[in-house]
Amino acid sequence: MRNTMGIIVANDERIPPVTDKRSVSALPIAGSYRIIDFVISNMARAGIINVGVVTDSNYSSLMDHLKSGKPWDLDRKKQGLTILPPNLAAFDYLKARGNIDMLAGARDFIRRSNQTYVILSLGNMIYNIDFEDVVSKHIESQSDITVVYKNLSGATETELSRFTLLEFDTEGRVTDVESKPQYPKSSYASMELYVMEKALLESIIDECTARGDHDFIKHALAKKLDGMIITGYEFTSYCDKIDSLKAYYENNMIFLDDDHRDELFKPTIYTKTKDMPPVTYGQNAVVENSFISNGCKIEGTVKNSILSRGVVVKKGAIVKNSVIMQDSVIEENATLDYVVFDKEVKITASNKLIGQKSYPIAVKKVL
Repeated sequence: MRNTMGIIVANDERIPPVTDKRSVSALPIAGSYRIIDFVISNMARAGIINVGVVTDSNYSSLMDHLKSGKPWDLDRKKQGLTILPPNLAAFDYLKARGNIDMLAGARDFIRRSNQTYVILSLGNMIYNIDFEDVVSKHIESQSDITVVYKNLSGATETELSRFTLLEFDTEGRVTDVESKPQYPKSSYASMELYVMEKALLESIIDECTARGDHDFIKHALAKKLDGMIITGYEFTSYCDKIDSLKAYYENNMIFLDDDHRDELFKPTIYTKTKDMPPVTYGQNAVVENSFISNGCKIEGTVKNSILSRGVVVKKGAIVKNSVIMQDSVIEENATLDYVVFDKEVKITASNKLIGQKSYPIAVKKVL
């Protein structure tokens, strides 16, 4: 797939407080991974050697994680991984007002790339997909744009309203697009994943910029339904969008389920590695149904939880149904239940912090 390039839009979906200092794409998930690892790994495994990551604000953590792209074999002399910070001089009010503005800031990168096709994806989705098959079906269908979607039949209206929803005719052509509708008419949810010719994407960016349009879905995709052939590619395995604290918490917990874990980790997802010792378990440690990353020290009890690297759970402490980010410390006899800890958070001895499954408590890092 050297004739296909990848563009990942690391948009700043706000999930306070855990995105106060980082992009959603850089959020830890399943312990040692970041959300953006999934789409980059999928692209790298498909043989895509030119990947651009378009950022908005709060991108320093994302840049630190990606660096040269070595974990994904994208550290190359030519092409490889390119991180594209925002061109603030081109934005009104020094901030992009939509993903078209962000793509416009990467216009030169797109123009200089010599691939024919482009995969355009948001950076806050988790999935494990065969991009070779997606691009092959796109070429075979002779479509202008292929939209990857998942049928969420059985989902509630509230759940469906999180997504861009599609409607199709009998030939599989997209006939209507609704962005986060209050009253959904369809269960076909876009994965915010598109395949098209690079020249078409350039044309869309230029046209939207000239008209003062800012959103790819509302101002480009929806307006071109009659003038272009836009078709769908159905994805049937697990995928979801990280767009709220609840979604972030639930998608971490998904990795404790064997079937969903296999869907997301097979084939392999790659991430930045760190030289850390293996997990240390104390004599009285109890661990059940949890993801424990390297460098953790467990002397207390951990159940149904996700722990990132370097977390310390001291004697008598209890951590249940929680997501704990890097280098946090749970002191002796403290109790956590349904909690999301940012990195380097410390709960002092004998204190309790208890949320609910539908409303986990999030605690940010204290600077």
